[in-house]
Amino acid sequence: MKHKIYCPVCRISFIHRGELEPGQEVLCTVCGAELKIKELDPEIKASRYIEDPETEIRRRSENFARLRGYTFNEDKELVLEGLVDKHRLYGDFYCPCRFENIPENVCPCLETRMNEVRKMGHCY
Repeated sequence: MKHKIYCPVCRISFIHRGELEPGQEVLCTVCGAELKIKELDPEIKASRYIEDPETEIRRRSENFARLRGYTFNEDKELVLEGLVDKHRLYGDFYCPCRFENIPENVCPCLETRMNEVRKMGHCY
């Protein structure tokens, strides 16, 4: 069965194939976030799977790279440190390369999700 799930991280709906039940963990196929199903009726509601910030962003970035077939370069640890610092300062994983801390810049940022990496060969 197909289910449409709204991701509270990237703010995009994605299709999940298979059965769902409350408490189940699913992976957002758009941003790589791990989500927990909260409710099924009247609509499917999911929330971020809460864990410590460093573990969350490492898992999300690994999931996103795996889903898209991307590989990390030598700056991976520096970027992850920047994301964790932004989370500590501003409450979410805003892109460390961008100045505005807005929803479109939550990692992976909108440009990265829109295949900018394929066009440029790297993320912003």
